[in-house]
Amino acid sequence: MNRFTRLAAAAGCVALVTLDAGIAAAQQACTQMQVYLSIFPRHREDVMEVIAPQLRERHNVELVAEAIGSANMVERIAAQGGNARVSIAHWDLPVGIQACDQGLCKPIDPARAPNTQRLFDWATSRDAQSRPVVLATNVIGVGIIYRDDELRRRNIAPPTSWADLRRPEFRGRVAITAPQSTWGTAALVMLARQNGGGEQNIDPGFAATRALQPSLHSIFTWTSELSNLWQLGEVWVAVTGNNMAPTLTAAGVSTRFAMPTEGAPVVPGGVSLVNGGPCEAAAYDYLNVYYSDDFQLRRMRGGGVASPSRTTWERVTDAERAGVNLTPADFDKLVNLNWSAINSVRPQWIQRWQREIR
Repeated sequence: MNRFTRLAAAAGCVALVTLDAGIAAAQQACTQMQVYLSIFPRHREDVMEVIAPQLRERHNVELVAEAIGSANMVERIAAQGGNARVSIAHWDLPVGIQACDQGLCKPIDPARAPNTQRLFDWATSRDAQSRPVVLATNVIGVGIIYRDDELRRRNIAPPTSWADLRRPEFRGRVAITAPQSTWGTAALVMLARQNGGGEQNIDPGFAATRALQPSLHSIFTWTSELSNLWQLGEVWVAVTGNNMAPTLTAAGVSTRFAMPTEGAPVVPGGVSLVNGGPCEAAAYDYLNVYYSDDFQLRRMRGGGVASPSRTTWERVTDAERAGVNLTPADFDKLVNLNWSAINSVRPQWIQRWQREIR
């Protein structure tokens, strides 16, 4: 090795050491971590009351949490390019899968957040290299809710099947979710599956929806729209997430969830690490606390969402199980949809819906 080669090698080593030191210093200098939260009852309150103090104590990091819609998360993170300012995104699972396909999230190392290893197998979505990229944060099945008080008053049997949406006694009292919502897209695919189609052939889903129109009172996108109609007594039966039943009951309207005999598509919330996001050590600690049994139990008791963690269910009392209308006994009735296939054609489905349905 001549003198110039030795000098170049030494300079390269210095550069690498400087770069490593710079990365380490940047990580150590991290004093604030941003998280995007999904919009669920008490989600932000629980995160800020439980996780934020622990990150402050162990990492000297202040947690900044904002609850926004999944589509807005994707837009904001994509706009940040390679200079991500957000570390964690809690988006709907289908949206998260699509975002990860676009390179907006980075693989999760379960060893760095051991509590994530307690999840049911179906609760982990992986990339093409089989690396975890989106973890389910709850268990939500899209099925049928009904106003128990209205049906009992009129001696009407509760719905038990997707076909029951067309029962004459429900005529004009049914509401369904539009496919602009992931719950609405899931329901459309489920209707297609029940009529000989599916993700690759959505025509039977549109045909089933058109046949359902005489029974419809309304089509909604946001659950706030449904809540208003529900409390006014305009709608008695609706296609939505199972977690809406305890939410509406808590608002003063007796509501029950019906798991259709044909099954219900599962559309849980999800969480991912943002690609290039800062505060990686604190982000992994966040995930570990989020999936601890104590925090998962808090979410179940206060937010009414079923946990995707196996060990959490071992600590749930019988009374608490009665308060959550989806338990591990129901998990085999949940239907996993192919969201990668759906995401590629969903914009066309929404355009078609606007032309043909509303």
